[in-house]
Order: sequence, then structure tokens, then C-alpha cells
Amino acid sequence: MLARACLATLVSALLLGAGPSAGPQSAFGPADPATALPTDRLLTRAVAAFEDGDYAAAHRDFRILAQRDVPAAETLLGTMAANGQGAPRNDAVAAAWFLRAARRGYGPAQLALANAFAEGRGVSRNLPRAAELARAAAGQGQPGAADFAARLTPQRYAQLNARRITGGRP
Repeated sequence: MLARACLATLVSALLLGAGPSAGPQSAFGPADPATALPTDRLLTRAVAAFEDGDYAAAHRDFRILAQRDVPAAETLLGTMAANGQGAPRNDAVAAAWFLRAARRGYGPAQLALANAFAEGRGVSRNLPRAAELARAAAGQGQPGAADFAARLTPQRYAQLNARRITGGRP
């Protein structure tokens, strides 16, 4: 449920946060016609492909946008890797994309990375780091982040660690 809410927020942020900058070109013209598209048009196209389930096209366009340092595209690449959309599922790759965007202070990526740390998906489980990232996302108004951070209390750390040590028994 957290992932679905994060994705909905991410897609809306994508559509609202892109600027009109053009992509890189060489003296001989663009190698891929998509690289010549302005960021906002490429972003719209990538989101449409993603929503239509054309993950290969979405992945290609999001990679171009990631080369332009668009954190929303990096976050969606992480989401795609985490869900096995367009390539086999790879939680470590997902976490790396989330980290790249989270370092830029992008709220949806911070929340996605917090979730990865809380569950130990693609990274070692680290509940204090998860709480720190969730609080940072909450500070930016990311929906669900404050509730998520509140559930990651020191008492919760102790409960989860006790379960891990005892193999799930209370």
C-alpha cells in the first residue's frame, strides 16, 4: 500500500516538476531521437509508457532523464527494478536508484529508500536510517512519510530485532 501511494505521488510529481531543458546532442545530431526531446516532453512520454505497461520504452526514456539528473526518473527506475518491470527484479539496483535521487533531497525517493532500509530490501536492514529518511520525506510533505516514521520507534526496533534473533517467535 505504501508503494502504491508513493508511486501515485511520484507520477504526479514527475508531471509537475520537470523543466523544459533540452537533452544532450552531439555535433552529428542525437544518437537516439529521444535524447533531443526537451525534458518535459520526454518525461510525459516516459510516464505514459509506464502507465501503459510499455516498460521497455519507459525504462529507456527514464534512463535518458536520469542522465539529466532528474530525480523523479531515477526514483521510477528504482520502482521498476524493485517490481521487475522491464527487467528482472533487483532490489539492490532499486535501492541504488532510490539513493541517487534521495541524495538530491527528493521526497518520494527518500520514502522509497526508507522502506528499503526498513525491510532490508537491496540494503542491510537499518531501522534508524529508515526512520531518518522517512522523517526527511515527511519534512517535504511526502504523504504517508510521517506515519511511517512514527511507526519506526526505538521500541519497534527492539521488537523487530527480538523477532529476528528468535526466528520470529515473541
